Order: sequence, then structure tokens, then C-alpha cells
Amino acid sequence: MQIYQYGQLNIAGALPPGVYTQVVAPPPVIAGVSTNGYGLVGVASWGPVNAPVLVGSSQIADMVLGPVNNRKYDLRTALAVASQLGQNNNISVRVTDGTDTAATSALKDGSNVTGVTLTGYYTGSVGNSLAATMSNGTKPATYKCTISLPGYTSEIYDNLGVGIIPGSVTAGTGYTSVPNVSVSAPAAGGTQAIMQATLKAVSANISGGGASGGTGYVTNDTVTLQNGTVLTVTASAGVITSLAVASAGSLSGGAIPANPQAVISTSGSGTGALINVVWGLGAPVVLQPGTGYASATATLSGGGGSGGSYTLGVGCWTNLVSAINNGQSGVRGPSQLVVATLGTSAAAPSLTTATFSGGTDGAAGVTDTTLVGSNSTPPTSMYALQGTSIQTMNLVDHSTPSQWSTIAAFCALNGIFGGGQGTPGLSVSSTASALATAGVDAYSFKQLVGDWVYWQDTVNNVQRLLGPMTFWGPMRANLAPNQSTLNKPVNGLIGTQRSVQNVPYASNEALAALQGRLDYLANPAPGGNYFAFQTDMNTSTYDATNSEAYTTMTNFLALSLGSNFGYVIGNPQTDDLRKEVKDAINAFLTSIWQVNGYIGDVNDPTKVPFSVQIDAGNNPSNQVAVGLMQCLVKVTYLSIVRVFVISLQGGSTVNVDVKNA
Repeated sequence: MQIYQYGQLNIAGALPPGVYTQVVAPPPVIAGVSTNGYGLVGVASWGPVNAPVLVGSSQIADMVLGPVNNRKYDLRTALAVASQLGQNNNISVRVTDGTDTAATSALKDGSNVTGVTLTGYYTGSVGNSLAATMSNGTKPATYKCTISLPGYTSEIYDNLGVGIIPGSVTAGTGYTSVPNVSVSAPAAGGTQAIMQATLKAVSANISGGGASGGTGYVTNDTVTLQNGTVLTVTASAGVITSLAVASAGSLSGGAIPANPQAVISTSGSGTGALINVVWGLGAPVVLQPGTGYASATATLSGGGGSGGSYTLGVGCWTNLVSAINNGQSGVRGPSQLVVATLGTSAAAPSLTTATFSGGTDGAAGVTDTTLVGSNSTPPTSMYALQGTSIQTMNLVDHSTPSQWSTIAAFCALNGIFGGGQGTPGLSVSSTASALATAGVDAYSFKQLVGDWVYWQDTVNNVQRLLGPMTFWGPMRANLAPNQSTLNKPVNGLIGTQRSVQNVPYASNEALAALQGRLDYLANPAPGGNYFAFQTDMNTSTYDATNSEAYTTMTNFLALSLGSNFGYVIGNPQTDDLRKEVKDAINAFLTSIWQVNGYIGDVNDPTKVPFSVQIDAGNNPSNQVAVGLMQCLVKVTYLSIVRVFVISLQGGSTVNVDVKNA
């Protein structure tokens, strides 16, 4: 008996007698998306560039991004603040100005000839702390390489045997196919080396066999043929008279392309050339370096050519490169600290420690524009956060008003709450003016006054001035979606530019911030003498959408609903399907109402604060016929209390009726 998934069995058709079992999937259950994902873009001293990296604890942050640095745009600084505020679900994107370099080092033999060049796995100054130590291996006649970096577990590549090393190549000529190559046997107990020959173009001509010099060519044109062969042209009166090999190309197996070859492309306007290519041996490919070799020879067979040969050296270097770049089977995986490149030595390694140098962060030239990046392929900077499930974003220390609308549009499209801040010291009125000029009117954007924050950098033992978004971001990410940062204590800071100068916000400034759709960090807060954000505002001019909680609840619901119904696509639109979708949404909304308390009507607490419509009323037949199914979900949010008015009637003439109190 076979088991069928529901929908696979055509029960309307003819079936042989028997019992058929269909597995019907259980009803869908909507899982609410996580709302504490916090995305940051800035500079760092280690890690991939323009790639989202999950960062939890400060210890992990040190490993994947390097230490806290006293500089603008520093990711580790922003993550240190996030950690102080209890936010640990962070996605970081490192950016550079393009001048970042990876640290390098060379492992050499006793004659100071390089056997392997090691390059830091990532660019950045952290790589300058790498070290590589060569020593004798655990097994006799082998070597060991230890790669170390402070804060990381050392990588150990042990029992590196002496295998073959590609030496000189005599190309020969006239090969018609890639020859076979065999390597001599190792000493007893060793493992056999395996290598593969390749061919390359050694010359080209237009002499006989149907070859042609074409027309329209000029001297120094280049022509490209199969297998990556590029030739430089000498021509007379538009006809090719001779050719020089500019790039030899490569053929790794089988017969050579039939002569004459047609040109695939040219740098000029010539056409019609048919070219004969002469092939010789190219660089060999070592598939298995082997072990236990004191010397090695390579023997060629077949291929039809003459005069070609490979000269081999021996050493541990090829096995070391393979171990670092590919891992050691059953022992460890590839290195996460360095990349290895084979050098020229064929002698035993010097048993010393090599240090690294030359790693740079590429941070000095980073600007606000760098943090925004572009939606290219692949996307860079801010756009690298697409699809990472973050719901709060901070472009660290960004303060350029002309880019705020771009950030707001990106956040609205991706269900993210982002924002900006004025430059250090920018007043309420000037920040409001900059926001208005920027043309930002969006619930996806939070605008903070340019009252930057003093923070004690315990790593570098200095007080730093940080953008207030660096404090708002983790506070916002760490709250439930129905909450606001308004009046929540912000800890871990020394003060703001205004507070350390003892310049509190006047009541007219607080009103101007509200009217300007701004927020700011100040002490005291409505709840007491602590630092807190003061307005709850996003930058929407529409009263119904200008609360933080509107942004976060809307994004939470939209992303939760949008991420759970992909299975609907491709199924027939039936009453059962509509009911299944409606029931799932009702169950989800009931849960966040009755269990989480995220939604509700405060004036009628027992009233269901949502409705779900998916019927003929919003799915007319003409739309159903073209494959469209619509679902209308209405939800009543809880509001954030911004103003609490207490009316007091007191006096000796006041009559209090306890029955009606």
C-alpha cells in the first residue's frame, strides 16, 4: 500500500479497487516573528565586509569584529552599548572605505625561501596579531603548523607529510590532447601523490588548414578564443599577419579545440579570422600531494605532443596549503583565520614562529554615504540587512539629513524601524528644520535631536561622544512591539551634551520637539530622575500613526502574517482554503490579544479587537478568475499614554459622595 500526500491522489479518476491513504496536513499555526533583531552598520577591525553577521555577547563580538575602537562609526562601540542595555540579538554589517587590507606572513625554509604565504581570512588590523608556528609533527618525519590569534582557539595542523611540490614546466609543443601523468611511488609507508596535467596555448598562426587573417583588424587588437586564450594581433591592411599569446588560457582535459578556431570576441572591429593554436604543457594540478617522498618524478603518456615535461620538488608545503584551505579529513575543517598560498620552496621548513603585518581596517575614509551603501548585486552596507529579520536598525553615528529619506524608504519597504540624529550639538529647532527639508514623513523613521551622549569607554579608558541612536536602537529592539521607549530608563551613560552643561530642555523646546516630530534623551523623565526618551514620536505627520508602538506593532503583524502563508500560492482558491487562512489568523490574533495583551480596546476590554475578512465581499469573481485572493485584517492597537491629566477638586466646601466615588 502506498501513502499519498493530500492532493496527489486523483479520486475523481478511475482507481483500481483497494484502500488508499492520504496524509492531510494539520491546520496552519501562525508563529509571530521575533521583534528583538537589531541591525547595525559601521566599521570594525575584523570580519567580512558588506555581509550580515550575527553577534550575541561581547565575547562573540570581539571574536567576529575585533575590539572597541575610539573612532566614529565603530560597530564594537555600538555593540558594547547594546550589551549594557541587555540587547544581544544583533546583526552587524561591517563597511570599509575600500583601502582595507589583510595581514600577511610567510613561512620559509632555512634558506629564507617562502614555502607558504599566509593571508588573514579577513581584512583588518586584528590580523596583525596572528602568528604561525612550524614545529615537528607528532608522527616521525612530519611537521605541524599552529595558527594562533588572541581570543581564539588555536588551529593546529599536525602530521603534515612530505609530498610533491610543482616545480618547473617545460611546455613542449604540438599536443593534441591533455596527456596522462603519473608520479613516482613514495617510500614505504607513504601515500601516493596524484597530479593532473593541463595544456596552454604556446603560439598561434594563420598558416594553412583553412586559417584566415580576416578583415578589419589593426595592430594591437586582441582576440579571445576558447578556453580563455587571448592573442595580440599584428595586422597589415586589415589582415592578421601574426599573433602573440597575451593570455595562454587553460585546458584541463580531453582533446584540444579543432583548428582553425573562430574568434569569440575582439577588442576591435575585425571579423572573419580563423586561427590555428599550438598547445603545450600548462601548470600541473596537484590533486593529492602524497606523503613520504624524498624525491619525485613525473612521467607523461599520451597527448600527442613532444618536448614537454614536469620537474617536481618535495616538501610539506603542499600538504600544509591543502590542510589550511581544505581541512584535514576526520581531524578538522578549513582554517577560519588564514588562507594559504603555495610559495617556491622545495626544502624543509624553518621551525620558527612567523608574525603577521599589513592588516588595515579601511575605516578612515568611511562616511555617512558609505553606511547607506547601494542596493547593488551583491547589496552593500544598509542594504545588506535585507532579509535578516531585524526590526530595528542603526547606521552608527549617521547624521546626514539628505540621506534620511533614503533610510526611511528602505525601512518602510523591509518592515524595519530605523532613524537618524542631528549632528552633535544640533538644537531642537535646527533638527526639526533639517527633517522638514529632508522631506521625511514616515512612520518607519525615528528622528533624534543632535544632543549626543557621553559614554565611558572602559577598553580605551576615555570618555566618548556617541550618537543617541546608539542608545535608542537597543532600547527599542529589546521592547515588546506594543511598547514605547518613552519614559523607559536608559542606563550606562554619563550624560548628554546638554545635561553635562546643565542646560535642561525648556517646556517650549519640548513642545517644539513634539511639533517637529522629534525625540530626545534627557533627565529627568516623567517617571523620575533618570535618562529616558521623551516623546514616543516617529516622523509621521498623521496622528494615528506617529507613535513608536504603531510602527513596531504594524511591522510585527505585517511580517508575522506575511511570513506564514506562502503555502497558499499554487493551491486552488476554495472555501476550505479561505476558512483555513481565516481560522489561522483569528487564532494568532486571539493569542496576542488574550495571552500577550498586545492589542485591545481599552474602553471595551471584552470586545474582540480584530476582524478578518476573506470572502466574496473582498474577492469578487473577476479577481478570483485571474488568481487573486485577498484577506482584509483589521486590528485595534493599544495606545501609548503620552499625557496623564489628573483633575483635582479640593476644599472645605467639596462634598464627596462615597457611593458614587
